[in-house]
Amino acid sequence: MDYTEQFKYCVFRIFLLFGAEALGLIIGKGVFWAAASVMTFLPEGAKQALVSDPAGSVTAAVIMAALLGLVFKDDGKKHAAYADMDIILVMITLILMLACYFIPVIFFDPVDSTRVVRSVYYMLYYPCRWVIELFGAQLKPAVAVGTAAILGIQLVIYNVSYGRYKVRHPYVFRVTDEDAENASEDAETSEGGEA
Repeated sequence: MDYTEQFKYCVFRIFLLFGAEALGLIIGKGVFWAAASVMTFLPEGAKQALVSDPAGSVTAAVIMAALLGLVFKDDGKKHAAYADMDIILVMITLILMLACYFIPVIFFDPVDSTRVVRSVYYMLYYPCRWVIELFGAQLKPAVAVGTAAILGIQLVIYNVSYGRYKVRHPYVFRVTDEDAENASEDAETSEGGEA
């Protein structure tokens, strides 16, 4: 990959992170709320559990991880198939995704914020609310832990996908005698050129 393709790769994954977060919010909050209002046969306790923040937030986080997982699984296969694995690019992309998602929470001050600002932060970081609800954490550590968990899963998915592709298609990665000779000739040529 050249630098332009690497830049596009990073930017697309960052936009995908926010898109997956929005879809997780819509399903975790909106669809569950609509389902609880339509399903009149459910007991009141089940409806309350369905629309609670922990249930919706965990659902949003799972949806976010699943959508990103599909993309990183495909990336692992493509990078293996085209012998273009660049784990450094993937790591930099994941770190940038974490940074872009975490930076806005640094400026959040619950004391000086208006109701609109609190609502925006509530929606933006809804997939991480389960950490707040279950462990009583503050917003900043909750976002760091929740997002790091989601992105850590993506790194695992990428590596597993890459490794499984290599195991299933070993003939693609076999070094032939001709390839070995060409590599040694290239090494000798570069050493001779430097001297």
